[in-house]
Amino acid sequence: MLALGTFDGVHLGHQRVIGVAVERARAIDGTAAVVTFEPHPAEVLYPGGEPMLLTTLDERLALLAQAGADAAVVLPFDRQLARMPAQTWLDEVLARRLRAREVVVGASYTFGHGREGTTDRLAAWGRATGVAVHLVPALRVDGDPVSSSRIRAAVRRGAVDAAARLLGRRYGLRGPVVRGDGRGRTIGFPTANLSPPARKVLPALGVYATTVDTGSRRYGGATNVGRRPTFGPGEVTVETFLLDFDGDLTGREIAVEFVERIREERAFPGARELVRQIAADVAQAQQLLARGGPSIIR
Repeated sequence: MLALGTFDGVHLGHQRVIGVAVERARAIDGTAAVVTFEPHPAEVLYPGGEPMLLTTLDERLALLAQAGADAAVVLPFDRQLARMPAQTWLDEVLARRLRAREVVVGASYTFGHGREGTTDRLAAWGRATGVAVHLVPALRVDGDPVSSSRIRAAVRRGAVDAAARLLGRRYGLRGPVVRGDGRGRTIGFPTANLSPPARKVLPALGVYATTVDTGSRRYGGATNVGRRPTFGPGEVTVETFLLDFDGDLTGREIAVEFVERIREERAFPGARELVRQIAADVAQAQQLLARGGPSIIR
């Protein structure tokens, strides 16, 4: 049993497709395998564009397993695969290489060079070859289909609460803590400076209520995604002040999950005004986290 797609984000719609694959695999005493790609096809087709990923490959594989998949098949996506005709994908990849008995896809699934392959063509091929094809209707939230592109757009505009409702969990960044310039400590708000994967989508510049998993404990936090314009614009950084934490996380890997955006990034006249605003941000983050943040559809 194969579930087909890129599955970036493993959002609620993806989870529904995988759920059908798992259900069918159990019915035929088979294995539910998910077929995905690395790198993301858009990174090959449109090189040099904005970061595309909602999930790194490691994150995706872990989420696929959580969704019930027994195995994952990671196909390298390159120019050769991008140029593959739809019929070759069906006959050579699905039938010969992957030995598909049944396949499950979302309603918007396309395949082959120039997306010439459609679900109608897949279904017709299945009837001709005896491969059962299951089409899963799009899941809609707030009237529109759940999609990775919709979630990317929400994250990029800072609507992390909206993204969470489509993902079924909060959007997050994972990476090592790197040493910063130490300015936060001098003004009373030391931060953990996360180095996120370069290919992942960053939330819009601003301040967010967050949670932070240090590997040994989970903390609340106030996270700034921005260029620190009060002290002169620089590279975009992801800096988190952890609530009720005293220590140094440099060199350790942490995971930051975004609960809700507090405000946009802006410059202040000086350090005193900035400190006053950070204190207000931290207080607001505490209030948001105390009430659990926005609800997530599951």
